[in-house]
Amino acid sequence: MSRVSATDWHRPGGLDHPQGKASVGRRRTSLWACGILCGIATPAAGLSATAPPVRIAYFIPSDREPIQGYRERLDRVLTEVQRFYRDGMGAAGFGSKTFALERDAQGALVIHLAPASHPTSAYGRESSAAVRQEVRATLAKRQIDMDRDTWIIFQVLLRWEDGKAMEIGPYVGGGSHLSGTAWVYDDERLDPRLLSSSASGGYYGRPCSLGEFNSHYIGGLAHELGHAFGLPHDCQKKRDHSRGLSLMGGGNHVYGQELRGEGPGAFLTHAGAMLLVFSRPFAGEREAAADTPTLRWKELDAHFSHETLVLSGALDAQPAAFGIIAFDDWAKIPDNYDAVSRTCDVTKDGRFRLEIGELRPGRSQLRLWVCHTNGATSQLAFEYDVDSAGLPDLAPFRYRLPLIEAIAAYRQRDRTRVETLAAALKQRFPDVPEIQNKAAHLLTLLAPDRPRPWGELPATNGWIGISRAQFRTATVGWGPPLRDQVLQEQPDTCFLEVGGQFFDRGLYAHAPARHELVLDGKATRFRSGYGLQDRRRGSVVFVVRGDGRELFRSSVVTDHRLRTAEVETSGIQVLELCAEDGGDGINGDWGVWLAPEVALDTKAETR
Repeated sequence: MSRVSATDWHRPGGLDHPQGKASVGRRRTSLWACGILCGIATPAAGLSATAPPVRIAYFIPSDREPIQGYRERLDRVLTEVQRFYRDGMGAAGFGSKTFALERDAQGALVIHLAPASHPTSAYGRESSAAVRQEVRATLAKRQIDMDRDTWIIFQVLLRWEDGKAMEIGPYVGGGSHLSGTAWVYDDERLDPRLLSSSASGGYYGRPCSLGEFNSHYIGGLAHELGHAFGLPHDCQKKRDHSRGLSLMGGGNHVYGQELRGEGPGAFLTHAGAMLLVFSRPFAGEREAAADTPTLRWKELDAHFSHETLVLSGALDAQPAAFGIIAFDDWAKIPDNYDAVSRTCDVTKDGRFRLEIGELRPGRSQLRLWVCHTNGATSQLAFEYDVDSAGLPDLAPFRYRLPLIEAIAAYRQRDRTRVETLAAALKQRFPDVPEIQNKAAHLLTLLAPDRPRPWGELPATNGWIGISRAQFRTATVGWGPPLRDQVLQEQPDTCFLEVGGQFFDRGLYAHAPARHELVLDGKATRFRSGYGLQDRRRGSVVFVVRGDGRELFRSSVVTDHRLRTAEVETSGIQVLELCAEDGGDGINGDWGVWLAPEVALDTKAETR
């Protein structure tokens, strides 16, 4: 299942886990101020008078009580976060826009109490799905559909012990331009009036001032709400350091510190503002807001000049595209907090010019998010390398579109066209092994080898690849079980890829998944790579069982690093390869087994 939302998990005391040149930013500001953007009306034109408000639930474990004065405090907290987003949108040139809050006829903040079914001990950091389900069930009894709007769940799940604040429940956010959820904490110390305080009494990974405590937890609320709005992580550019840290990077930890004279604080990047300007909570109800956009890249060129990677071209989008965001994410840092964001306009006829500076030696992933006027995005990603001198390899940007065209032909099972396009790719990029291998693999996928008993498959140095083996059962959590490819839900890939590495053999295992292989005691070992499919945001646990006994269990995998597993299977009759949900629901849990194989027990063959 595709995770169309952005999600985030973080821990105390550490960073948790979406501009071109200055002239481009100034030009954008002037265009929006004049009320036009390449012929597209500003969000103020032709929209509902009011946007659906962000709504508030208050989750109380059965052994806790609502925290004294929570209604007035949370009103102040949320009004402060409203102010932050309003200032951020204005600074980005999109007008002083912010989200609305649900209020009653007297103007008081509406907070929906949601008493929990269990005590504090029943909830943990991975309990977001359980907490939301309880809140959802409570609201349903009141004829409220939680899935329609954006919700903040304040949880009475921050526990103090010996002067230390212990985060018991989930601290996370996820959603889209239409709706989402943020799970955060309430506490009697949570109050924007204390942001300027240097008095002791706070705690966040260590003893801290009350001001720092509020920086972390009000900043955390603003950050997780950003995820509920559909914002991914992004990092400030070097030239923006005087503005502080990006809210969706590390800004949640420094929010409001300028009030204490401790630094510049946090800010909303231009990318974040661009994603919000047409979103439902900011722009109101729009026709076709829920429609899945279509996008065709008509042209894409790449060149390098003056230490800047420049992508230019043209696209055809419906609904219309008004901008592009690039997230440049360095592979040397496993999470995506370092993904520096840049933006550019898309003209009325679909043309664009995107400039990416501050290139870092090594491998990076450049994710392009095309922003449509219904608030949705279309995405395309590139893996590219930069040498020690700072020169980028431009080939990935030049072969991506013809490769996508070949993948589209494969999806239509047009063998003649696949053969033509694959041959053209091989001829045009003879020195790019990845393209040579992927072009050949598309042809293989059109006429794959039929599944056979694993013992009949060819062996290499005593090991037999099992991606084409007959399984006793094979089930996955989204789509059909697939061999040597992933579900082609997006048009840009069907390949098994983890950490930028392509595999021509493997198993698609979107959680929950199970593949059962009958070994009949004839294999001595099993080994395989495993991981989360590139460009998917999920959390998966990989498990290997033999005759029902657990032989291997991975930690929760949330990044895109390739890992390997190897276990002893002597005497095992039935081997099970499983992928389980990591605890936050199955959205985006695109697990994959990569080059799985077993070692034949030659002694068993002779017995």
